[in-house]
Amino acid sequence: MQASIEFISSAVREGALAEAERACRELLRKQPQSEPALEWLAYVLQLLHRPAEALGCYRELTERYPHDGGHWSNLATMLRDAGGLEEAERAYLIALRINPEDCIVQGNLGLLYMERGEYVRARSLLTEATLRQPDQMSVRIYAVMACYECGDTLGVEELLAGWEHWPPLTEDLRVDLAWVFAQLGRASEAERLLNETLDTSGQRPRTIARLIHLYERVNRLEEARDLLALLPDPESLADEVDRYEVIAARGVMAQRGHDPAMTRDLLEGLIAQTRERKHRSNLYFGIAKACDKAGDTAAALRALAEAHAVQLENAAQLVPDLLAPGVEPLAPSMLRVEATDLGENDSWRQAGDVATSPVFVVGFPRSGTTMLEQMLDAHPGLASMDERPFMQAVAERLQQHGVLYPEHLWKLSEDDVDELRRYYWQLVSRAVTLAPGQRIVDKNPLNLLHLPLIVRLFPKAPVILALRHPCDVILSCYMQNFRSPGFQVLCSSLDRLARGYVNAMRFWVHHEALLKPPVLRLRYEDLLDDFETMVKRIGDFIGVEDATPLLRFHEHAQQKGFISTPSYSQVTQPPNKRAVGRWKRYADAFEALRPTLAEVVELWGYEF
Repeated sequence: MQASIEFISSAVREGALAEAERACRELLRKQPQSEPALEWLAYVLQLLHRPAEALGCYRELTERYPHDGGHWSNLATMLRDAGGLEEAERAYLIALRINPEDCIVQGNLGLLYMERGEYVRARSLLTEATLRQPDQMSVRIYAVMACYECGDTLGVEELLAGWEHWPPLTEDLRVDLAWVFAQLGRASEAERLLNETLDTSGQRPRTIARLIHLYERVNRLEEARDLLALLPDPESLADEVDRYEVIAARGVMAQRGHDPAMTRDLLEGLIAQTRERKHRSNLYFGIAKACDKAGDTAAALRALAEAHAVQLENAAQLVPDLLAPGVEPLAPSMLRVEATDLGENDSWRQAGDVATSPVFVVGFPRSGTTMLEQMLDAHPGLASMDERPFMQAVAERLQQHGVLYPEHLWKLSEDDVDELRRYYWQLVSRAVTLAPGQRIVDKNPLNLLHLPLIVRLFPKAPVILALRHPCDVILSCYMQNFRSPGFQVLCSSLDRLARGYVNAMRFWVHHEALLKPPVLRLRYEDLLDDFETMVKRIGDFIGVEDATPLLRFHEHAQQKGFISTPSYSQVTQPPNKRAVGRWKRYADAFEALRPTLAEVVELWGYEF
């Protein structure tokens, strides 16, 4: 028997698969119970691209030897490749019960959950598998991707630490790692990995498509268009990954066109070529924007309804609780600090000074915060760090220690608050290196809901509240393809958005009145009406002597390259009023929202 197994092994190594199959079957004829012969036959059939027969062999192995976790794992992988994800999940779970510390099985099950869009479960399995076997690069990179999809920025950074010293990666893993770097704004690292892959592995459509995405994202449009000409027709591609990537690249470049009718036609054609429904949402968002530019508001709303329906199918798996009736997706907006929580000692107000405190830019998303960030970043004495969830990380650190947030912030000792400040600055130092005398600009729209934490840590920090007509904000959010599952739920309907906006503003108004931080309320429309005057007002508020660099923010943004927020293409242009009052073209859709929005429209000095 041993000689026969050795012959099969040798035949496989030499590529003589037909001979290996005959030898396996001959051995099984003589010894029907031979486990190694059946294992080799399954493997050979895989190599011969006969998956149904290989699957049959793996099933037989699990029936004969149900306590061998390896057989269950192999069966699960074959089932996953064939699209039988539920049965594959059951087989992986049996394999893990037999071998609970098998990081390869953990990794494969994590990949299955990623394929189903269950990123929270995937992250748990993949990060645990990486801790057990750090040198399994495929598992580590997929753990990074799962952390990113879950919004776990700190987990991403920890898993990527020292990546330059990792062992050589396969082509697919290099492309996946490049994708992660592109999402994180590390464009030079992403570009280097993609170009290395093109040099060593040839011009695979997937790699070219990812490079197109990167160049579009950093506004290098001519280079992106040159690469676009190299992509094949998606219909000619048998590989589903390549096919999807080509469609996505064509879709994003179509949205950069100046002819909305042509853009719409291109995107509708791509939707017809997109087989999986979950990949269509970004194309529908693109169609909606093209229809909006063309003035076809009814078609825009139909496309948006399709886009959000697809996104909600994904969100239902990731954050099912947020879809329950009466649940507020922006849950923190319902919390309150009351005057009794502050106590009688207000010595906390004296901590720090303006010069060493961050400058915070907050506001509901799509209110002009990115433009403000780029304006401030254009000043040599200020440095922004793109949109980082650092205040959220500080809040989570508090809650992990059993502190009721935000009500008990003022029960913390000064030593505790100092430790939280150090943690915040530690996070900042990972993102940006400040020159001597430079001040940090922390722009994150929903730090709006962390005003109590901002004031407790940095009571003298200047806070700029970006405002814009509530209807324009809500429409812009509804038209935006957000990645966060929670935000996908929030933005899935105009009604849900309106309620979320009002709750967020009630939170802000309550806490601004209670805590009395230094705040500049800045309306987007006022900024555009008298740009120079408002720039001087901003400079005076944050304490810079010469605010003129802020006037040329768009030139600075063009040089900056990567900007993480959805406004990355707009902030490279001079200020303009094209988006002001856009909601009026959708006035019929906003009619039902009047009662909900009336208080905030009046509060910020706007009109219906």
